[in-house]
Amino acid sequence: MSMRKHPGILLLAALIIFAAPGASRADSLFRLFPEAEMSGYYSDNVPLRTHNQVGDFAGTLIAGFYLDYTSEARYASLHWDTFAQMFAHQSRFDRAGEGQFVSATDNENINPTTKLHIDEFFYRDAPTSVAVTTSNQVGYFNSTMVGFLLAGDRESVNHFIATLTHDWGRRWFTQFSVRQETLWGPNGNTSYAQGFTLLAMYHYNDRLDFGPGYKFYDFRFTVPGRPGSEAHWPFLDVNWIPMENLYLSGVVGPVYTYTFGTGRQTIDVGGVASARYVFRRGHADVYGGQEPDMTAGLSGAGTLDYVRGTVAYELTRRLTANAGAGYNQLRGTGIDAQLIVYGIGVNQRVNRWLNVFARYTGVRRNVSAPSQFLPGQNTGGQEAVGNYYVIGFSVWTEAFRWSWQ
Repeated sequence: MSMRKHPGILLLAALIIFAAPGASRADSLFRLFPEAEMSGYYSDNVPLRTHNQVGDFAGTLIAGFYLDYTSEARYASLHWDTFAQMFAHQSRFDRAGEGQFVSATDNENINPTTKLHIDEFFYRDAPTSVAVTTSNQVGYFNSTMVGFLLAGDRESVNHFIATLTHDWGRRWFTQFSVRQETLWGPNGNTSYAQGFTLLAMYHYNDRLDFGPGYKFYDFRFTVPGRPGSEAHWPFLDVNWIPMENLYLSGVVGPVYTYTFGTGRQTIDVGGVASARYVFRRGHADVYGGQEPDMTAGLSGAGTLDYVRGTVAYELTRRLTANAGAGYNQLRGTGIDAQLIVYGIGVNQRVNRWLNVFARYTGVRRNVSAPSQFLPGQNTGGQEAVGNYYVIGFSVWTEAFRWSWQ
């Protein structure tokens, strides 16, 4: 399979979202929100190195927009941001306009029983410190961004998923989804994954759903010596509410993997589980598991093991505190990489258009891989540790609104 860059998907997604009007009897609404964020931070390891660490103060500016379209048949949105970061002393790390964040979403109510959901995410060439300190763009626990942070500075990643859901009555519903992910690394190297998921769920009662499913993965790479592979994962999916405000879910099944050109075949257990508890002024989440994934451009395909958790609590009607941590390990041919991220923060909603925040984020990264996979980086297994202390504010406003029937 030839490797192609896929930013054209973004244009296609935007065209689908905004060029094809949704039929509706109710009002249709289009809105535009310009947005900006300014923050300052101190880090004791600015480029997240294993040695010769450099500490410095820096300022970050994010500017962009968010627009959405709402009708009876559709909700769609497009979000774009770009970044600038300037350092007090280490000016060689300055960036302006190189980092880009784009996401597009389209929720289609095709008919009362059939729904289509499309998500597109693109993140390009921002340094590690931007990815860590702009948590409104990059959550602690996004698996795509885990790969981005493990791969190092100046990467680009694109993720696309489309899900079609159909309700067959009171008891059954089915889902079909397709997924595509591309990581562009140093020297033009490309890692590419695509696949699909089939799922049929039985609604036993208001507290229990379960059903069989199947996932297919196809991994391809442009770097010589990294063979492609495919994985097949039949599984059982269970969603259970054992008590009020406690939500449990899990997926488990055997994973069969075949590596092209080597004859290597493996069978492992794959599984993902999550728990969510909602209380009066917040919620707590924990989830984790083991599943096939790309090894962040460090090697070929591999296995992602992870455990992540977060707690959010409303101290007042406008003041929210949150804390979280995540452990992620990627294992593949010749590589073993770990990323641990943890943090705590507070957000104050001052008014309808202004939010102020303060947060701390810690990052620990350890990558053991052949040196040609990560040029210029230490891949001998030493741990890089960085601490980031951030304060700032964000502003947004509704600049344009158009409603029609």
